[in-house]
Amino acid sequence: MSIHGNQYILPLFKTPQIIPPINEHDELTLAFYLLTKDLKPNEKIASFSRLLWPFLCVQGVISTHIILDGLNVFSKKGKLSNPPRQPLIGHLLRNIENRTQIEQLQKIIEVLKYTDSEAESLGESEESEFQKLKIKSLVDPEFLQTLVNLMPFTEFKPVADYMPLEPNFTTEQALEIADNYRNSVDYMRGNALRWNTQIELISKEVDKWLIEVNVQLKDINSRFSSQITKTSQLIDSGQVKNTIDLEGDKIDQWKVNEKRRVIENISVLFKTAERQLEDIIKKNKSFTQTEILKGKVFKDLTNPFENHFKFLIDEGNNFVSSITSFTQKYMELKESVFEIDIEAEKKLVELKSSLDMKLQDRDKNLSAFEEEKQEKISEIKALQNKIEDFYSQIKAIVQLKNGNCLQEAQDLVSWSLVDNQSELFSRPIVWIYMPLYVMFVENEQMMEEKMVSVFPGFVTSDPNNIYKEVSGAMLNLKQAVTERVEEDMALRSNFEFSCESRNILEDSSLSKKIQQGISILRRSAIINGDMENKIRSKLDSLLTR
Repeated sequence: MSIHGNQYILPLFKTPQIIPPINEHDELTLAFYLLTKDLKPNEKIASFSRLLWPFLCVQGVISTHIILDGLNVFSKKGKLSNPPRQPLIGHLLRNIENRTQIEQLQKIIEVLKYTDSEAESLGESEESEFQKLKIKSLVDPEFLQTLVNLMPFTEFKPVADYMPLEPNFTTEQALEIADNYRNSVDYMRGNALRWNTQIELISKEVDKWLIEVNVQLKDINSRFSSQITKTSQLIDSGQVKNTIDLEGDKIDQWKVNEKRRVIENISVLFKTAERQLEDIIKKNKSFTQTEILKGKVFKDLTNPFENHFKFLIDEGNNFVSSITSFTQKYMELKESVFEIDIEAEKKLVELKSSLDMKLQDRDKNLSAFEEEKQEKISEIKALQNKIEDFYSQIKAIVQLKNGNCLQEAQDLVSWSLVDNQSELFSRPIVWIYMPLYVMFVENEQMMEEKMVSVFPGFVTSDPNNIYKEVSGAMLNLKQAVTERVEEDMALRSNFEFSCESRNILEDSSLSKKIQQGISILRRSAIINGDMENKIRSKLDSLLTR
């Protein structure tokens, strides 16, 4: 790509206010000193050039610009979180395999965590947990900050005295890279949304399960409460007391009736005795009719009298015998009264025992119902807790994945600069160039060639610490380039070709320019006499070789 005219060029050497700006010949001289001060006697300068490193500022996401490295030393490499495997999750939710709810959730967790047998960690498509991410030439946030700090000192000036390095992409290709960058950010944000959508789908199904569990709990409570209520109503302590009171009254009445029957039976004994006496009295009555008897002859009455006395004696003996029998029966009847009391007490005890047994049976049944109820409730509660626990795990996984996607998008956005950070970003696309000096040095003994360079940095008047890269990111870039040119032939060729194409060593006025530069640097007290001598010595060795 041909570069000409005026371009935006970053500063090479930054100085404090007490030191004048370093430009042209003094810049050349200072760069020459920095590149040659550590050269060994057996090392020879092959080429020396003032180069421009191209960077392209192009629009990123809204109100931002990204910066692309024309040499492709920078790039964004890594991985991005894929969206959930929705078809596989949907298949599990449809439960064609007739898994239990817990088995479904466990399988879903495996799929979400990519621990299932079909899972891959890193791949090229959405079937793996992560997808490879590479945006070539994208400058990282640390170096972006370095560029932002240098941009206020950018000058729009001719590039005639520089040799621009050849960029690895055209402007059109850079626009494609920027489009890929924006699409990647949108894709990451979209993935976060897809994770949220996934949890909504799972939530709908799990909510149905939890509703079913609550229905089962209510059904169990209702069914067992009904059984417990019915069983409780069969008999209770109040009913037992009432029954004992009622049956006790009946037993008392039975006792009274039985004792009345005994009294009646005893009375019958006396009535029987009375009838026997009445028969005797009745027969005896004719012998009590004095007036009638007086009208009869005594002789005629003696036999009747004697027979009647015999009758009385016989009947009296019979009566006494009956009374003895009646007395025996009375004693038996009297004894039966005690048996009535015993029988009544026995009936009352048996009644109480029977009622107590019924109470115990009721309590056993109630305990059994309650135990069975709690057992079934515990089973369903355990299922409910497992569902909720696994669902919480699923939500945590999804929230983490959602957060990762958003963080990845935010991280990628951090590889850009907000438009208000530089006036250069008022344009949708603009090239800026970073100046640097590069020298290729040959070691004739070792048959090796190395590249040394000077990148933008701070200059001080301290001879022990005259120069330092403008930032750690700049130093890292310098070290990375030094290593890469030993392995990357395309990059090395770019530097070598550029140095050879504009080799300052071939400039016939090089000595004069350095002489002028030495004078300026001495006046500014940037270099001292020892440094000047080193510069002149290296220059003389160049001119006399």
